[in-house]
Amino acid sequence: MEPTLAVTLGDPCGIGPEVLLKSLSGPGASRLVVIGDLAVVTATARRHRLRVPRWSVLDQPEALRRLSASTGRGRRLIFVDLPSSTRFLPGHSRVASGAAALAYLDCAIALWRAGRLHGLVTGPVTKWAMQRRAPAFIGQTEYLADAMKVRRVVMMFMSARLNVALLTRHIPLRQVGAKVSGPLLEDSVRLVDHWFRRRLGRRRPRLALCGLNPHAGERGLCGTEEQRLLAPVRRLRRSGISIDGPLAADGLFPAAGRYDAVICWYHDQGLIPFKLLARDIGCQLSVGLPIVRTSPDHGSALDIAGRGVADPGSMRYALRLAASLMHHEK
Repeated sequence: MEPTLAVTLGDPCGIGPEVLLKSLSGPGASRLVVIGDLAVVTATARRHRLRVPRWSVLDQPEALRRLSASTGRGRRLIFVDLPSSTRFLPGHSRVASGAAALAYLDCAIALWRAGRLHGLVTGPVTKWAMQRRAPAFIGQTEYLADAMKVRRVVMMFMSARLNVALLTRHIPLRQVGAKVSGPLLEDSVRLVDHWFRRRLGRRRPRLALCGLNPHAGERGLCGTEEQRLLAPVRRLRRSGISIDGPLAADGLFPAAGRYDAVICWYHDQGLIPFKLLARDIGCQLSVGLPIVRTSPDHGSALDIAGRGVADPGSMRYALRLAASLMHHEK
């Protein structure tokens, strides 16, 4: 079966529909399956004078049947329509829009479980709206990992300028030092190293571990968290993994171009330099899932939804990267 890439709409009240329509000039997948609410996409196209693609519109049961039976050549565009009785207004997310975004994600998971998908791009969501529908919801990465029975997944952000991988994701800053343990570090670094070797063919990826504290702890003068990781780092090196650090963040990031990826302790430590260098020209990637999964590096941006000014760069990058990785694996 030819490679199939799916993309979920995300929050129907956010900028997901807009950036998706602006990005559908051809991401390179043999078959692209858009999962969302067709009425939302049609209204978005009309509002912003965007072209509506010529796609085959299916419901979820039809998609499960026809995706497995279709064997034609060339790129195809399919829309899996999950309509809602709610009228979604740009910028006004609520429980219903959170439920819709969750339904799009669940549909993608169902298609993956049925063996219909080779890659997935997830549109930006509004987490608080989804939590009102599903209180245990933390983020799309965690939701997918749980559904796909994956114990460890690493959130990585990729661009031509800088790649960063996060040891923790969406937790309070005060919890980071205690959360990052030797086993967490070793598992995460091995996943990232394996990904670069398997997906990109790097013989020995160069990785760097960022320090948590100023001066990477200054041998305990500014904190002891880094010292706890010295033994795990040595074990990783002995196993054949190239990893430097822990290194002081202020010195590491200006020289980060020499590394395939920088391993960061927490969300903003990695995302601030990444977005300074690669905003709208990079995307998020999930390392450790049994499917290629990328996502734009931004949220639903309710403050600009409906204005037609959203930059589609990160969505385009996410689509291109997912398609490239799918074909590389094939």
